[in-house]
Formats: sequence, C-alpha cells, structure tokens
Amino acid sequence: MMEGSFTVYFDPPYWVGIVEILENNTISVARHVFGVEPTEPQLLEFAKNDYRNLSFSKPVLCEIQNPQNVNFKRKMREIRRQMAERPDSTRSQDFIRQDYESRTRDRKQSAKEDRSADLEKKNRLKKIRRAEKHHGH
Repeated sequence: MMEGSFTVYFDPPYWVGIVEILENNTISVARHVFGVEPTEPQLLEFAKNDYRNLSFSKPVLCEIQNPQNVNFKRKMREIRRQMAERPDSTRSQDFIRQDYESRTRDRKQSAKEDRSADLEKKNRLKKIRRAEKHHGH
C-alpha cells in the first residue's frame, strides 16, 4: 500500500512544498520551491501536472507505525494538531538533507577522480614529450 503527503511551509524567504511517499516501509521525498505563497488553484495545478517532474530521493528504510483502523474523527483531530504545530525539522527534511549530502559527497569524489586522471594524463604526455626531445641525442 502506498501512502503520501504534501506539506507546504514558509522557509524564509520562500514557500516550500515537501512530498513524502511511503511504500513498503520505505520513504521517498522530494522538495519543490514555490517562491511566493501558492494559492489553492496553484497547489491543485502542481498536484495534477508538475508532480511528475519532481526528482525523489532514493527510498530510505524507515519504521512506520501501522495504526489499526483509526477512527475518522480521531485522524482529523491528529491532522489538525499537526497543522497547528510546526516542527523545526520534519523527517522528510532530514531525508532530503541526507540525500543532498550523499549527492555532494559523490560529486566531490568523482571530481577528485577526474582531476587525478587529468593530472596523470598530463604527466604521461609531459614524459613522452621529454623523451621525444632527447630521442635524437
């Protein structure tokens, strides 16, 4: 069973939307920056069309509490309570930060490998040129 949520909050100076998808005890998240405060029609348009263009993080294993059939009123009360209190950092933001950090590490590692390969190539060419200069003597 797949479950999802979409949260919009103000992260100065922009309005940001976080999409969470929970499936088979894994969570994937994506972040979208709206800029100015989005209106209801803009959010609906985003959900209908732009949702497909989001790049989700790699699925991360997480422990999900599967509540038994929860009463509708109780669930609505819980949702209202969650909307009233804004946590400093949500689970999704933590996953986005981890994904960003892992991509940064990967990018730095590949850049380092590229630089070392370029340096090796330069040194090889330099050695070849030096040998060609002294070939005839």
